[in-house]
Amino acid sequence: MKKKVINVLRYLLFLFLVLVVVFPILFIFMSSFKTTEEIYGNPWAFPQRVRMDSYIAVFTEYGILRNLINSVIYSSITCIVTVIVSAMASYAIARMRWKLSKLCMTYLLMGIMIPIHSLLVPLYISVSRLHITNALALILIYIAGAIPTAVFIMTGYLQSIPLELEEAAVINGASIGQLFYKVILPLLKPSIATIGIITFLNAWNDLMMGLIFLTKEKSKTIQLFISQFKGDHFTNYPILLSSIIISVIPMLIVYLLMSDRLVSGMTQGAIKG
Repeated sequence: MKKKVINVLRYLLFLFLVLVVVFPILFIFMSSFKTTEEIYGNPWAFPQRVRMDSYIAVFTEYGILRNLINSVIYSSITCIVTVIVSAMASYAIARMRWKLSKLCMTYLLMGIMIPIHSLLVPLYISVSRLHITNALALILIYIAGAIPTAVFIMTGYLQSIPLELEEAAVINGASIGQLFYKVILPLLKPSIATIGIITFLNAWNDLMMGLIFLTKEKSKTIQLFISQFKGDHFTNYPILLSSIIISVIPMLIVYLLMSDRLVSGMTQGAIKG
């Protein structure tokens, strides 16, 4: 009897957590089909009828497509470069014997401990002196912020891979390049998926860096596009909520494509071999 009560309480807790996560998404989705008057009049009611006006206006009048493409480009480049650089750096730290490997790892770990937003002033000064602006500056900052976490995860995963696999490849005449690309890299797929999801979502959801470093209208991201509809005296809720729903779709696609390897990458990357 006691066990049944515990199971019921456990399921009730899980149900509550699901509702906490799902309800805001359903509320935003439902409200995106309402007019401003309906939202202010009764925000909890269902829409009187399904209206696609706000979704059409977001594309035709406000031009959200350009901002979506910008965010996809910035996030994709950040993800690809971070994975490539982190994989090579992690392999050098975890497998190659050189005097500064531990110091290099410590230096990278400091990047995790220091919040990147606390470095806004020196970053802005450095970018200004180098005359790097807009998209290039933003991508470089995203990459620099993502590499420490990526190296940490990938190094831990590499240490869980048996050395015998590499020894066998060396005996068969594989060079360091062949060993890395043909043996190690395929084994790193779970951790690459983990890093890819984390890096893409962090770059996609960023608002602060884009707000500071993107000065051209044509270079702005989806988050900056969404923020323009929230004002001090008036908020265009139908357009705002429609934009949020549209911005969530690419994140869901990325997660669904790579989620099967996410858990294994996180768990195995935390285990030392």
